[in-house]
Amino acid sequence: MKKFLILISLVLILFACDRFEHKFEPEIISENYIIDFFNTFADSIASFPESISGIISFYNDGYNNNGMTKTDVENFYTAFTFVNTPIFLEATLIDTTDDNIEWRLLATELSGATFMDTIFTDVILPTEDSFQFYGNQADMRNVMVELFTGQWCPNCPNVEEALHNLRMQYGSRFSYVEYHFIDALEGDFVADLFNYYPNTGTLPLGIVNGNAHIVYSASSVEEVQTEIETAIIPLLQEPLLILLNDLQTNLTDVSLSGSVQVEIDPSIVRDNLNLVAVLMDDFNDEYLNNHGEPHFNIALKRITVDISTINRSDTVEFEITELNVLPQWYMDNATGLPEDLTLVIWVQTIDEQYNQNTCAVYNVIEVSL
Repeated sequence: MKKFLILISLVLILFACDRFEHKFEPEIISENYIIDFFNTFADSIASFPESISGIISFYNDGYNNNGMTKTDVENFYTAFTFVNTPIFLEATLIDTTDDNIEWRLLATELSGATFMDTIFTDVILPTEDSFQFYGNQADMRNVMVELFTGQWCPNCPNVEEALHNLRMQYGSRFSYVEYHFIDALEGDFVADLFNYYPNTGTLPLGIVNGNAHIVYSASSVEEVQTEIETAIIPLLQEPLLILLNDLQTNLTDVSLSGSVQVEIDPSIVRDNLNLVAVLMDDFNDEYLNNHGEPHFNIALKRITVDISTINRSDTVEFEITELNVLPQWYMDNATGLPEDLTLVIWVQTIDEQYNQNTCAVYNVIEVSL
């Protein structure tokens, strides 16, 4: 009975999973590829109980869905073996949207009676040759990298590719934005922001979670990626001290307004605490970098909202205006506001003068518009 109750508890946690949006561009995830992935997963489910290890191989090691880890998922499937009657499992695909997947798990007894019938919502992460279940990564600390780059910069493309690879690897737990400097994609805020952070006057310049700066000089993508990953891994393991929930947005031709609930741990010093919102163009394959490759996550607009005086669990409103005035490339080509937009939001301490010890980013979320 105890093991049965554990099974039911795990189902309730999984059943409560919410959709969490994050985007991987420009890789086009064909629905047929997702269906092929799921059919392979369903075959493994149908082979239960001999296939528990095979089932678990479809889940990423970093899986987290509202607190449910990969180990919890393994315990969930293993618990079926403790039931006094043989259990048969069947998985059916219901729907896919971008990198989200909804599917049904039907568990039946030998007599044909239904033992369990439930629907799961999950996020899938592209792998080298397929996908893995990744979870919505809710209630975990995420990391932000701000990259100052430019089309003219010969060393920047290696960093851009490394950041994109890390985004594919870590999914929604890792965000990055490209601030273009002295080129046609430069936003009107970039020069002041570049001067705020300590720099050598050269590019590329990366700011990792606000409180670490790295000038990337490695000669290969692999070296740069290792350098950045070494910096972010300890940050991913830190406790989550600020929660960002219930993000609402309203986009027009000239403005983006919205609100987000910010829950602040009492241990956080709130002096100069700010909400930062950046509107990004996900992908531009017409204005290329120094290696002739597309740009990702191009910052179009950036605003900050002082939240140092809010209560510890308040809704913060924000507005990004003048969306009809974009970086020069978009204006010259009369493309207007791009269709592939993402809003990335984080909370950061921003002192009047940069302070390496206090200028920390506490959490990050993204939403596709």
